[in-house]
Amino acid sequence: MNNNIIIFGYGTGISRALAYRFGKEGYAVGLVARNAEKLEQATLELNTHNIEAYSFSSDLSNIENIPELIKRIKKQFGEIKNIHWNAFHEIEGNLLTTNPLDLTKSFHIRVSSYIATVQACLDDLKRNQGSILSTNGVFSLDLVGIDFVAKEYSSLAIAAAAQYKTTNLLAHTLADSDVYVSQVIVNGFVDGTPGAEDKAYTVHPETIAEQFWHLQQHKKETTVLCGKTIKVA
Repeated sequence: MNNNIIIFGYGTGISRALAYRFGKEGYAVGLVARNAEKLEQATLELNTHNIEAYSFSSDLSNIENIPELIKRIKKQFGEIKNIHWNAFHEIEGNLLTTNPLDLTKSFHIRVSSYIATVQACLDDLKRNQGSILSTNGVFSLDLVGIDFVAKEYSSLAIAAAAQYKTTNLLAHTLADSDVYVSQVIVNGFVDGTPGAEDKAYTVHPETIAEQFWHLQQHKKETTVLCGKTIKVA
């Protein structure tokens, strides 16, 4: 089979744009999310645009099910050559109002499930000199100007920061292997998503997908910023 990329946490924003961007370059695409019906619709839509796509319904918060999920994906693709981590738990609010259990769920998806998935795919990724590509947001960065804005989104920011650190550590851990690790930090609300409504500045999903494609082609940078909502020194 030709090159492929498995998108963990498929939705209608960044991951959809990425599926089209990589798909038009000849990549077969695997879509992973909880809603089987929506996944099937997304797969059919991609197929109508001559993109080879397959869907795999799974709740990524159930870590014990990840090895079986990877087996299902490998049964279809043979080997997993690249992965895109786009999964997250919806969470809002500041530290004084957030239910701590929601913080646990958010961390669990962004870090624990992420690591479990990488571990399950790692042998394939090494054999194929593959990539681990991760989506994150600007609130993950530890800068005073960002924290001033992020305080009202601090529940999200904490888990995002943990995911940011996880990706950087994966990059260092795999530096002597042929596996490329990188992340795009989205500096803005994603155009077309509910959170972007009435916002002064948004980032188009296609722009973010193009950034991921650039990283995949050149395999040099570990972290890149996409968007200009908050000034980052």
